[in-house]
Amino acid sequence: MTRAAIRDDEIGGYRIPANSEVLLLPYIHRHPKYWERPEEFVPKHFLPEKEAARPRYAYFPFGGGPRQCIGNNFALMEAQLIIATLAQRYRLRLADSRRLTPNLL
Repeated sequence: MTRAAIRDDEIGGYRIPANSEVLLLPYIHRHPKYWERPEEFVPKHFLPEKEAARPRYAYFPFGGGPRQCIGNNFALMEAQLIIATLAQRYRLRLADSRRLTPNLL
């Protein structure tokens, strides 16, 4: 996701000139500062008390603020229905024991 800086700013010690494009990486979703066992899907991460303890944008799969995706609620509901349907019909497993590692480049 990209955003344009409307004025000069500084983020984490880095100068951001006005009109610069800033790239927002949702890889913060795996930052150990905000997530226990960040490389795993842990449904308890999303309990209300866990969410309240994290910064607002430590999880932003649909963006945030006034430019947030208008389909976010539909997508979350649809994902639950898809998972429920697949779980009734299939048992998912890795084809072999290789460890999967993300490649950000």
